Amino acid sequence: MLRMISILVVICCVYGCAATGPSEDDMAKSHYQLAQSYMAMRDYTSALQELLDGVQMQPRNPDMHNLIAQAYQHKAAFEKAEIHYLQALELKPGDPYIQNNLAALYLDMQRWNDAATYFRKAADNLVFKYPVRALTGLGVAHHRAGEYTRAVMAYKEALKQFPDNMTVLSLLGQSYAKMGKFSLAQEVFEHALDIDPLDNALRFEYAQTLLKQDENSKAREEFREIANREDKTRLGKEARDYLKMLEE
Repeated sequence: MLRMISILVVICCVYGCAATGPSEDDMAKSHYQLAQSYMAMRDYTSALQELLDGVQMQPRNPDMHNLIAQAYQHKAAFEKAEIHYLQALELKPGDPYIQNNLAALYLDMQRWNDAATYFRKAADNLVFKYPVRALTGLGVAHHRAGEYTRAVMAYKEALKQFPDNMTVLSLLGQSYAKMGKFSLAQEVFEHALDIDPLDNALRFEYAQTLLKQDENSKAREEFREIANREDKTRLGKEARDYLKMLEE
């Protein structure tokens, strides 16, 4: 809120310069900064209004197009978001942050191959600060395309940089399970639970993997633990359903 007030003060000062008036660059910058504040507040409609005003003054500003695309993406206007991400890349070729954002959009659009292409480009860019994010997205794109071996390779590449990343470990275990490699999935889930034994969603996946290997006694213990921890949640109900099935 304080940032919003300070930006509004700047805008008032800019627009209040009676002698020469504000430059279009100053006005565009004010619209962009205000939009950033609205985005942080998840007010995507107001952010979009500011950005569409700003881009009229700076139509070749790649950061403006990138943020417009993000606002459209949050509003599920995926085709419009794609247009602005591509414009941003045309103005700033090879930018890994825009590529990563575009890849995430393609995940939303269920265009798995396009998502994989841009996640790979972002991950391979040495100036990109978040390669693990891109590699995780790459794995998700391959997994959803049914290319589980490629997904495993992407997750392992991510784990080389961040070995204890719980999200990646969980996704790796899921891909192994889809491949029918339940013993490998079990090892991954056990490693992850050593890191965070309170992750009940992960414990649920682990219990399902035990079932696939006919380790019903161990699975029952895990489902009972989840049911006790998640007494009034959907996860707890599902665990109790499994317990009933195992007791029949």
